[in-house]
Amino acid sequence: MRKWLSSVGAIALMTTTLLGCAGGTEPQQQTGSTGGEQPAAKQETSGSSDSGEKVTLKLLQFKVEITDKVKAMAADYMKENPNVVVDAEVTRDYETILKTRFASGDEPDIFMTKAYTDITDWSDRLADLSNEPWMEKVSPSAVPGMTVDGKKLGFPVAFEGYGFIYNKDLFAKAGIESVPTTLTELKEVNEKLKAAGIASYAEGYKEWWVLGQHLYNLPFAYEQDPTASIDKINKGEMKVADIANMNGFFDVLDMTVQYGKGAESVGVSYDDQVSSFASGKTAMMQQGVWTIDSILKINPDINMGMFAIPLNDNAEETRLPVGVPGYYVVNGNSKNAEEAKKFLNWMHQNGQKYLVDSFMLIPAFTDLQTTENLGPLAADLSKYVAEDKTIPWAHTLWPTGANQEFAKPLQAYVAGQLDREGALAEVQNIWETRLSQ
Repeated sequence: MRKWLSSVGAIALMTTTLLGCAGGTEPQQQTGSTGGEQPAAKQETSGSSDSGEKVTLKLLQFKVEITDKVKAMAADYMKENPNVVVDAEVTRDYETILKTRFASGDEPDIFMTKAYTDITDWSDRLADLSNEPWMEKVSPSAVPGMTVDGKKLGFPVAFEGYGFIYNKDLFAKAGIESVPTTLTELKEVNEKLKAAGIASYAEGYKEWWVLGQHLYNLPFAYEQDPTASIDKINKGEMKVADIANMNGFFDVLDMTVQYGKGAESVGVSYDDQVSSFASGKTAMMQQGVWTIDSILKINPDINMGMFAIPLNDNAEETRLPVGVPGYYVVNGNSKNAEEAKKFLNWMHQNGQKYLVDSFMLIPAFTDLQTTENLGPLAADLSKYVAEDKTIPWAHTLWPTGANQEFAKPLQAYVAGQLDREGALAEVQNIWETRLSQ
């Protein structure tokens, strides 16, 4: 059920579908909802929009970088379906708020969950979407992460990938002619930027997901068989410190600190990170394709690209993490479950307009097409996919909730409060504690 695609090429999938691929979870955190002036609680009734009764669909998601666009989509749906109110909330601290909503009885009708571990944890509450009309159009590599006991439970939002996004003009100014493909070359790039008086990074390590999820995913994803290695850790047959490229992870982390903001990196927010890069103050940032819109709002003329982050000196092993950041799922206990399914069907039917053209995401459906408007980051991701140089989002196999906690000892390491051994000991303790809960 949770077995990762044994072939990295399988997750990258068919090049024909993905002239690109893509969302991450998590940029500037904010909240907001769309649903008219009346409180949702006063509007909600059971039934279907076809009956003439007013129906409120509560939608909760974590892709805060597209908050305004989600609200605009909800508004369009309400225009076409006047008996439906879509209360769309895009929020910070998503997992905590989601659990609180369920505990209080204010359950969303549609919400987001991540692949494998998370969707399995929620599976007993979810509606089976296996027979929905759009399911046969889901890209094959997006199916395993949302399949539990043979049931397909999710609507994939997008394919996404991340690495080091870089400013091509600043690279050229520093005399850098090609992107690094090894750890040694990455060090050389940083030295050239330093010699040219250009700061390499301003990493947003204030955000747990930048450090504790995305960057820390890399050594696990670079394992020959990520699922097998994580299973061994779960069974106590292997320690986190035994992951082959763990030292390479710390070497890269050290570079981002040394050639960036130093210990102050733990106070850099996502907004600051993106702003520093987009305004040309830094040459690189560890982020993904979901940042394109935020970058272009600040600097529409920026000349940029994205490359995979190397953890060792074997260029053949340097690959880009590509996966599905989240799935829309339907609350199986919702009185409006059928209406929620109609909304997802409408979203697929209009996927080119919203998922691709508006949200600027790389579609995880075979009948939706990427466009040049998705920009250079999607184009670079597509090259890695086409060349079968991708790795999975192995963090979806970690114990539930561990990613947020992993950030704490890693932030302490960045701040100089822990050494590598101490940070890994803390991570190991968190892992074991999470497994026991």
